[in-house]
Amino acid sequence: MFNKLLEKIVYRRLFTFLSKTNALYKFQFGFRKNHSTSLALLDVLDSCYKNIDANNKVIGIFLDLQKAFDTVQHHILLTKLHNYGIRGVMHNWLKNYLQNRKQFTVVNNVSSNIGSVTCGVPQGSVLGPLLFLIYMNDISNAVPGKDVKLFADDTNVFIYGPNLTVVEYEANDCLKKLECWFNANRLSLNIEKTCYAIFNCSRPITPEVTLNLVINNQQINKVSNCKYLGVFIDEAFHWNVHIDYVYKKIIRFVSLFYKLRSFVPKQSLYKLYYAFVFPHLNYGVEVYANCNKIAIDKLNKLNNKLLRILLGKNYDTPNIELYRIFNVLPIPLLHEMKLLELIHKFYHHNHLLPKIFQEYFIINNAIHQYSTRNKNNLHISVVTSHIGQRCSVYHGSKYWNELPDYLKVYSSVSLFKKNISHYLLWR
Repeated sequence: MFNKLLEKIVYRRLFTFLSKTNALYKFQFGFRKNHSTSLALLDVLDSCYKNIDANNKVIGIFLDLQKAFDTVQHHILLTKLHNYGIRGVMHNWLKNYLQNRKQFTVVNNVSSNIGSVTCGVPQGSVLGPLLFLIYMNDISNAVPGKDVKLFADDTNVFIYGPNLTVVEYEANDCLKKLECWFNANRLSLNIEKTCYAIFNCSRPITPEVTLNLVINNQQINKVSNCKYLGVFIDEAFHWNVHIDYVYKKIIRFVSLFYKLRSFVPKQSLYKLYYAFVFPHLNYGVEVYANCNKIAIDKLNKLNNKLLRILLGKNYDTPNIELYRIFNVLPIPLLHEMKLLELIHKFYHHNHLLPKIFQEYFIINNAIHQYSTRNKNNLHISVVTSHIGQRCSVYHGSKYWNELPDYLKVYSSVSLFKKNISHYLLWR
């Protein structure tokens, strides 16, 4: 118990020091407070939408590291800690913490020989994740000018350029530099799971169009969609693959809810919905629900059906009534609410956002000093295509500007969520 308390104290001091010195990489979203997968997804998708709107070609390279946590070299990690200013007593303490560790396993009451742990961060520890972030932290220095997107060991690079020839050259140059960094840090790639996708919203890239992307002298496979932070991103941003994935996850509850509704209390049915259905719909809704109505329609209809079953309502009951009775938002409104929550935090709790989101939106009075009635509204950026309109900065700002003023002034997060949910359901 004492060792856990001591680890927490060291963690807090170490993390506070790294935060004050702005040492942590701004595009590292893993194991950091106020850095969520949803924000990581928004950052990546908005960047893609903006570049496609600017007529750039976009490719995403998804790198799969093999057993990254277990292959951290202690002497390299200690050198990096020293370079970040962690020296003296603290450095010696961390050196002692990492070295001379032993391990063994027990199967059927038979113990293995005791072996020494010569690499890797301690699994299940308080300090382990933070030490891994420090180990990965300087990867951005390997590819100046390129934003490597990280979520712990999940490493991805998005390359933009005026044409595929330029993009291919820059991508290979980036991969060559990353290969050097991986080798220097004794990290290995799983080439079979490493892949790339060419993104194009106006029309999908034909299967014949491929790029010769190479790392470790092996060619990377092209895919039409890839699972990124639990969300399937397809090359045309239609979101059909992810919507089908969520659909298959929750359709199995149709027959189950039919059987349960006759003898399970209504309150328990509510809990079942929020435990087994809602999380699948809610996760990543900021990005996947940002599609055309036809694509999301099948998921909307399935959600309507589940609510109708749980509430025991007839088919002639208006869908919006189902959501009002159940006090839950339809998927499109859930998407809107998530963006409004982000903007609310931008206005009232800006310091709780990751750095890249603290200046994500622009307020009108930052552009001009005229005392207009819209001076405190968000500036609507100019876009040239429908894909530019899908950027959260664009349509999120429109959602916010359309809100009544009385809703915008709530500083409390809980009060804002409660009132905005009621407003969206009953407007």
